Amino acid sequence: MKKLYTLLFIALTTISIAQNLVINPTFADGLNGWSATGNGYSLPNLVSNDGQDDSFSVQYIATATTGFDQRFNVVPGATVTVSFWYKAARTNGATTGNTARIWATFTDGTTTTPINPPGTTGATDDPLRNSNTYLPQSAVWTQVTVNSVVPAGASVFQLQLRAYNGATVSFDNISFVSPGASVLSSTSFNAIDGLKMYPNPLKGDTLYLTSTANAAMSVQIFDVLGKEVLKSNVMNNAVNVSSLNAGVYMVKITEEGKTATRKLVIQ
Repeated sequence: MKKLYTLLFIALTTISIAQNLVINPTFADGLNGWSATGNGYSLPNLVSNDGQDDSFSVQYIATATTGFDQRFNVVPGATVTVSFWYKAARTNGATTGNTARIWATFTDGTTTTPINPPGTTGATDDPLRNSNTYLPQSAVWTQVTVNSVVPAGASVFQLQLRAYNGATVSFDNISFVSPGASVLSSTSFNAIDGLKMYPNPLKGDTLYLTSTANAAMSVQIFDVLGKEVLKSNVMNNAVNVSSLNAGVYMVKITEEGKTATRKLVIQ
């Protein structure tokens, strides 16, 4: 019986750790937290009488390619799980044609050039980009779950769902889970104004961080496998990293509720 209780505790702990980072995933708060990043893209319409898990969902009646998204700081080597529910049909009733898809990409946080997940070479074999295909038409709520891994050099993940010309598409109950990840401001890839982290590469034992606000900061440092290896408050703009071996790390910095992620090389 004791073993059973132990296993139950572990299972419940695992569930609690697997936190959905999506802001407003079921649209109970309208379109709060969502952006429409793309040339000519617009937010979907809020629907209040047809939700997968409650009354709310969002819908596109698309006349051109469009989509909506949220962004997250991520840690290289960490697992990624995205899931969402959708309904899709060609507006004219056709049985074939473009509908919708997930189009999620990793970047280095300074450009929009996608960094392919491990084991993939581009959009055609990347499940986070629906392997460059479209979702099947479905008249009922259908769940899609995609698993991947944050590639080396990536610090930002953009989760985007798209609809295409001539399709009527609904989305609901969207989830993103990844160890060490955090929500990134929808208005900037750098949520902490004036953030500087130096020296980098680092040859000594002390890492320095400054910002425009010069407020209290804390850091979490993760290795390339996504394991937290150091957690500390920043004292006098400095963090002691003498316990870390030479290698590549991701530093998650928090100041006044805002977060940013930087790659750190220790020599």
